[in-house]
Amino acid sequence: MKANTDWQAIAREEIRFFGDVSAGISHEINNRLAVINEKAGLLQDLAAMLAHGKDVDPVRFEEQSKKIVEQVTLAREVVRGLNRFAHSADEELAEVEVTELLGLVAALYARKAKTAEAELLVSDAGEPVTVRTNPFMLESLIGRGFEFGLARVGGARTVYAAVENANRGFTVAFSGLSSLTGPSDLPGSNQDGVSEILGFFGASYRVEPDGTALHLDVPYPEGLSHGRTA
Repeated sequence: MKANTDWQAIAREEIRFFGDVSAGISHEINNRLAVINEKAGLLQDLAAMLAHGKDVDPVRFEEQSKKIVEQVTLAREVVRGLNRFAHSADEELAEVEVTELLGLVAALYARKAKTAEAELLVSDAGEPVTVRTNPFMLESLIGRGFEFGLARVGGARTVYAAVENANRGFTVAFSGLSSLTGPSDLPGSNQDGVSEILGFFGASYRVEPDGTALHLDVPYPEGLSHGRTA
């Protein structure tokens, strides 16, 4: 962990991250509400037709009701993700399973992926990595990785993400990328807050030699993490 941490820079980055994610989630909730409103309007029209003595197939009511229930279920999933995200800022240090955290951030960035006409896929095939860390700041670094990947996604239009064990820490790998031009493009190279969070963890971003993957390397510093699970 860096001795002289600029907490104001970190706070600015955390606010940017929270605002960016929250804006995306609010758009997603509004989309669900818009569909629900549309289906409710159709039900009202069908009810009005019945009131005027017109024949209406009961199946039409059932179909629209099912679609409303589907949208409510989807909206609840979005809100559940928002709640998990918001509560991740509750504690300075907490025990987290990194792949689960990666999956949460991927879900939060689903709308950005859709806008980029791409997909985010998280692999859970590796050995679980459980660490005691600052979850919110780690989420922000993972979020920057997804932003980086979506801006440079390859022809398959899929950013693959996975957690890999390392000797003294873990790596979050973002693959399926293209058009990486060098270290100057890495997240944090021009953002003070990102650089400060990287310094807090003693972490770093690096690009594979073939330019198709970004890695976030996070060590297990004493007092911040208890390492990986057996």
